[in-house]
Amino acid sequence: MLQGTVIDERSLNKIFRLLADEQRRYVLYYLHELDGSAGLDEIAAQVTAWRHDKPVSDVTDDEYERTVARLRNIDVPKLADAGVVEYDSRTEMARFREPGKLLGLFLLLAARIERPLTNE
Repeated sequence: MLQGTVIDERSLNKIFRLLADEQRRYVLYYLHELDGSAGLDEIAAQVTAWRHDKPVSDVTDDEYERTVARLRNIDVPKLADAGVVEYDSRTEMARFREPGKLLGLFLLLAARIERPLTNE
């Protein structure tokens, strides 16, 4: 878990690996902005729209399906294993967990630079 007061090289490496991927950052941005949980389908629709720089209504089924598969099998489990997302694979519901201070700072900085948050 990334929460803790001691920051060492392993913690930095873990943070940078989590945030190195655009899709994982977009999942974190989306969940951070919510006040509660979101379904994988809802997350995938918005993340796909941001990645392709288009409205959710213009996302194709193929784009959406690729994103859902990757979120389900790679990104959301990785974020859950790191302790920054709570995820129930049975219901496919996810919720943002308050990250450690350092991860939170890096996430805020990345969001200010990318700023995809234009929800429809």
